[in-house]
Amino acid sequence: MTIQDLKIGETAAIVSLDSRQLPRPMLTELLELGFFPGAEITLKGKSSLLGKMICDLNGTTIALRIQDGKAIEIKLKQS
Repeated sequence: MTIQDLKIGETAAIVSLDSRQLPRPMLTELLELGFFPGAEITLKGKSSLLGKMICDLNGTTIALRIQDGKAIEIKLKQS
C-alpha cells in the first residue's frame, strides 16, 4: 500500500521509500522533510486535477505530488 491509496482522514505509518521510483534529489528532500520509516502521515485532501495531495506529517502540512506518493510504502493504522 502506498500513500496515494489513503482515503482522506486516514492515518498510516511510513514503512519505506522506493529509491528506484524517485530521483535522488527528491528522495533527499523527502527524507529532510521527515518522510522516514515510522513517521505518521494523515491524508488531508487530494486533487487529481492538480496531481497533488495534502498530508499532515508529524504536525506539519505538506503538499506532495500524487506521482511521488507511489514510491512511499505505508502501513495503515487501525482506528
